[in-house]
Amino acid sequence: MHALDKKLLRDFRRLWGQSLAIALVLACGVMILLTAFGMYRALDDTLEAFYERNEFADVWASTEKAPRPLLSEIAAIEGVQTAEARVQEYLMLDIPGRVKSATGLALSLPENGEMPVLNVPILRSGRLPDPQATDEVLVTEPFAEANGFALGDTFDALMSGQKRRLTITGTALSPEFVYAIGPGTLMPDDASFGVMWMPEHMLAAAFDMSGAFNTVTLSLSRDANEDRVIDALDDLLAPYGGTGAYGRADQASNAFVATEIKQLKNMATILPPVFFGISAFLVNMVIGRIIALERAEIGLLKALGYTDLHIAAHYVLMAGLTAVLGIVIGWITGGMSARWMAAEYAQYFKFPYLIFNVSYDAYAISGFLALLTAAVGALRSAMGAARLPPAVAMSPPAPPRYKRSLFDRMLAAARLSQPSMMIWRSIFRWPLRAAMSALGLSLAVAIMIAVGFFSYSMDEISDVAFNQSNREDTVLLFSKDRPLSALEDVRKLPGVMEAEGELYTAVKLRHGPLEKQLSIVTRGSGATLARSIDATGHVVEAEGNGLLITTRVAEVLYLSPGDLVEVEFMTGRRETYRLRVAGVTEQFFGLGAYMTRAEMARLTRSIPQISVANVTLDPTQDEAFNAAIKDTPMISGAVRVTDMKASFAATVDENISIMNGLFVIVAVLITVGLTYNSARIQLSERARELASLRILGFSNWEVSYVLVGEIMLIAALAQPLGWLIGYGLGHLMAASFTSDLYNIPMVLPPAAYATASLVVLATALTSVMVVRQRVDRLDLVSVMKTRE
Repeated sequence: MHALDKKLLRDFRRLWGQSLAIALVLACGVMILLTAFGMYRALDDTLEAFYERNEFADVWASTEKAPRPLLSEIAAIEGVQTAEARVQEYLMLDIPGRVKSATGLALSLPENGEMPVLNVPILRSGRLPDPQATDEVLVTEPFAEANGFALGDTFDALMSGQKRRLTITGTALSPEFVYAIGPGTLMPDDASFGVMWMPEHMLAAAFDMSGAFNTVTLSLSRDANEDRVIDALDDLLAPYGGTGAYGRADQASNAFVATEIKQLKNMATILPPVFFGISAFLVNMVIGRIIALERAEIGLLKALGYTDLHIAAHYVLMAGLTAVLGIVIGWITGGMSARWMAAEYAQYFKFPYLIFNVSYDAYAISGFLALLTAAVGALRSAMGAARLPPAVAMSPPAPPRYKRSLFDRMLAAARLSQPSMMIWRSIFRWPLRAAMSALGLSLAVAIMIAVGFFSYSMDEISDVAFNQSNREDTVLLFSKDRPLSALEDVRKLPGVMEAEGELYTAVKLRHGPLEKQLSIVTRGSGATLARSIDATGHVVEAEGNGLLITTRVAEVLYLSPGDLVEVEFMTGRRETYRLRVAGVTEQFFGLGAYMTRAEMARLTRSIPQISVANVTLDPTQDEAFNAAIKDTPMISGAVRVTDMKASFAATVDENISIMNGLFVIVAVLITVGLTYNSARIQLSERARELASLRILGFSNWEVSYVLVGEIMLIAALAQPLGWLIGYGLGHLMAASFTSDLYNIPMVLPPAAYATASLVVLATALTSVMVVRQRVDRLDLVSVMKTRE
């Protein structure tokens, strides 16, 4: 082993504490990059494999009732590879031992008794229903597990006003329902919503669909133009009540999963650079100090014949050892974290299997970035040391030139103690060093704020969605649009205290070349249960003949109040109108637009109708209410808003607590790495000064105050900058996570800033107090003998 190699290992062993602190910060960047990239790749690969193996469709379309022979015309559309028609209906379910109702989505199986050609379910247990049976169904595995069903168990379903007892013959998972949410709900509830497959003749006979279909799915050839196929399909289905075809991007299950995968990819892009930047600063700070202390050794090495390249490589390799330590820690923790979290996601999204194979390029990229970070951090100091002539290097550095400045006179006028004067002078005489330390600590604060805002945003979403906008207890879904008078029948149900109706009408909004398909909601004037809330928290209503749109729709279509927007109705007469945007309202889930009931009736030239009924209930009549709706033919499902709120809160609390806990640890590691290294360097640089104070009669705590006070003063000065960076980083993350499915508001109350600052300041104080103990152990004689 060469002499420089022995020196390298000896120095690394001597500085193991500082190296470990830097390595942990570097490991955070490696871990987050590997975790996010690993989860992203695992979910993306699993989803693609599931879709490909089980023939996930490319296009979906629904209609009221179309004849079977039309399928041949659909299959003949240019670009269509496979077309499959089916019958699809929502059912009210009565599950044994369950007071609350459940909703089922019934899909027909081909008449030949085999699996569908598209969106092929994976049979998890049992068998397919007998094609000639009239009471057998295949259900989704999560629905069966949530309700404790076994093969052969039965439950009742309300089909066209008649209760039918259905027997479970098997369980399955489908690529079409990876993220299975019921109508009108925001999150999966496996106990309350399930998908089931039954023989086509059985479902068609119950809903008068013999020889007809109301849903069609398509797979497209590789070179097909999806937009043209959708337009052609809409034209064919328009006479039969088509409600507008859509592609994979708008398919509910795929949209949710794709959005989640996109967020993981964004996380791998936004956060790791912060950690790598901090690590580069730490490496530069530590290596620079080591070089300053080893000037004589560097001069001696050069005098012995070592070249500039040898000496520069020596110090870069020292940084490289630290990077290798960080990489190993990051790879181990990142790999374990990625596998665990990918498995959690796979279970949440109901994948039948998980393809987890973090490619070597993920490890290579994270390792390369870590090594590059360390090299960049060390290179400037290493090259500076290598360029020193031997005679200059072996001489002590020139002492800094001090002069009495305006700032010194201000400090004298303030009559500060001598230790306090030393703290302020050190900061102002080395402002760049202090500024860089403050910047590093501000990034620790910023990370906590940027990630912590999620919990406050989720609270805001929950409050607006469930306390201000949707204040009903239950939403009753009608099997088809009903006249307004149907509300009188709803009010007669047991326990109903208030009832209000809403109509959902499928439309396409166009503004210039931009287009979005959504539903216009109409409700009565002065509605108190389902309301629209603007950004200031005030209730707003659609007025006159204008259209009220949500913030997300305004952003996507570049609309402002007063603009004209083209509205194409996808049902009824399918006419197109140009309406004025009357206002913008806040809505965190999905896309939406609102219109007065009178204006909708005028445009469609029909009597006022409703699609759903929002009701509040007497809690003492809950059992009677649920028993009644299970036997009401016009009701196809019920959404318990109170249950949805509880499920949302539980899911958010679980996910947010894990994320917040992870990033608190990250912020703590950054703070420890910065403050510990800064304190060690300060102690090394000022050991002679501190020893002098001890000799002059200052106590240990007074001497320690110089060391602790400077670090804590820098930490305090870093807080405002951390708040500012955190606010900007939070905005960036909120924008990157926002999609058509949900809109993340930026909510940062004072408590968010206070929490982040307290954690960072407490960690900084703890770290510097660990170094402070070395002050008590200073050997005054040996310290005073050193040149520094």
